[in-house]
Amino acid sequence: MLLTAALVIYCLFILFQLMYIFIPLFTIKHNVPLREPETEKGITILVPAFNEEKVITNCISGILNLEYSDYEAIIINDGSKDGTLGLLKKQLHLKITSGKLSANRLKHENVTAVYQSSLHPRIFVIDKLNGGKADALNAGIEYATAELIVTLDADSVLKYDALQVVNGTFSEQKILAAGGMVQVGQSIQGSYRNPGISFSLSGLIRFQVIQYMTNFYLHKFTQTKLKSLTVISGAFGVFRKHILLEAGGYRKTVGEDMDITLKIQQLIKTKHRDSKIVFMPQALCYTECPETFRELYGQRIRWQKAFIDCIFRYRTVFFRQLGIRLSLYLLLDSLLLGTVVAFTLFLVPVMLLFNPDYLVIALAFLTTTFILALYQSIAMIIVCGRYNILFHKSDYTRLAFFLPLEIITYRLLGILFVTFGTVTYFINKEKWHVTRRTGNGFRLASDSKAGLDRRAI
Repeated sequence: MLLTAALVIYCLFILFQLMYIFIPLFTIKHNVPLREPETEKGITILVPAFNEEKVITNCISGILNLEYSDYEAIIINDGSKDGTLGLLKKQLHLKITSGKLSANRLKHENVTAVYQSSLHPRIFVIDKLNGGKADALNAGIEYATAELIVTLDADSVLKYDALQVVNGTFSEQKILAAGGMVQVGQSIQGSYRNPGISFSLSGLIRFQVIQYMTNFYLHKFTQTKLKSLTVISGAFGVFRKHILLEAGGYRKTVGEDMDITLKIQQLIKTKHRDSKIVFMPQALCYTECPETFRELYGQRIRWQKAFIDCIFRYRTVFFRQLGIRLSLYLLLDSLLLGTVVAFTLFLVPVMLLFNPDYLVIALAFLTTTFILALYQSIAMIIVCGRYNILFHKSDYTRLAFFLPLEIITYRLLGILFVTFGTVTYFINKEKWHVTRRTGNGFRLASDSKAGLDRRAI
């Protein structure tokens, strides 16, 4: 009986892995053309910031280098205790303004002042009492004036043409929300105008480069095709303002990005049946990823807590209000294969100790898993090439030796993160780790258009 259950679960695992390989390979074409509307939609960029003095200048520099006209940027200083607000005042020449008014639709902590940059009038700063990231985003939505809202982490830098891609994507009225492509900032070299990707990195960063590119180019693309996208990354997401207001804004939780995505998916299933959420692989931003195991561990524990929190939050609306496809994906791939199976894997050594006959079966499972993971990594590299995301020639040799190592080490480490994240959720779900910024994520050449003193560029 136990063996039969294991075989059924493993067949499900193989099915999902094959979908992640073949759906992108057979549907993504070379040099996918972008929609180019004649007019620009208004876009508001929201940047929640709590103790971000080490990275906020890079984020602003990316905004100022955007090749787009009809946008504004609102930085929400969420009660920072470091020098974030002072740095913003110095770099942007902030002046208090009365030209920004709140819509008074969403709840958030009190706003103490609203500033506008006299140097770059498109940039505003909201100074408010600390309430957390979700609270800061709600405050930003209140003051946003544009039709489209981009949510951007303070350690993220938009590629210069990102808003052009957003504008083209949202020319389709059925699209209510979309996630952008997030790449590891430490792997990006060159300039804002001509960024390139390098694999000459330290160990932990290398692992995350592979993980990010696989998760976005293969997994999120496949989920979009299956109408099952469950998370628009908080690092870079785009929403129509009216759907954020209809959803009641962001909920104060450890995983506000997954929660808002599921809220919108619920609205699509119940009220906006012809609408959809998509992934924009050509809209790029670069984010800083953890450089130490301690920071990586804290981040991944928080991600798993966010997932478990949403499973409990939406457990009563599966299938009925979230649809069959999305519900099956969440329950089978994310919960069963991604979480429940992680716990059972710790029993494998015990089972082999008491019944060595299972050794051949275990080796067969491990071998098949390794081969599928290797093919998935190869598929990721091929898909990246179709989007003109190319490594240096010498990096492909490094990748050939690194990928097998990544599969048998870092991917197995994910089991530890999932297990401990799930356990700690039930111990203390309200507490989560805030990743510390280093400001070392970007080494892009200066662009005089930005006009900022960018210490980390």
